[in-house]
Amino acid sequence: MAKQSAFKIVTANHLLEGHSVFLSEDGWTADHRKSRIAHGADEATTLEALGRVDEDANYVVGVYLVDVSLDGEGQPEPIHYREKMRVRARPSFWPDAVRTQTRPTVRNPQKEDWHVSL
Repeated sequence: MAKQSAFKIVTANHLLEGHSVFLSEDGWTADHRKSRIAHGADEATTLEALGRVDEDANYVVGVYLVDVSLDGEGQPEPIHYREKMRVRARPSFWPDAVRTQTRPTVRNPQKEDWHVSL
């Protein structure tokens, strides 16, 4: 049986960018340490419902709760291997480890980096 925790955070994938995101006080972030932490089942249900609102609005996809433990500074650290990989690995399509800019709203179809050949 999988280990469960009383502490949970909400994760999903950004719909347009594809990378893992975590629900924070200010919306969605790529930094899991900035996640809102549910300290019980009722809070977890509420946070998951907040995530589902953005999923319904087609901002994120695949919203689910993640069991976490709290480190010495009170920041969340995933318990399960899958989520440990999601917070440490970066998508292979990112040129840098941390995205510093968002892409423009209007995309230029002439630029090679705006599409993927099939």
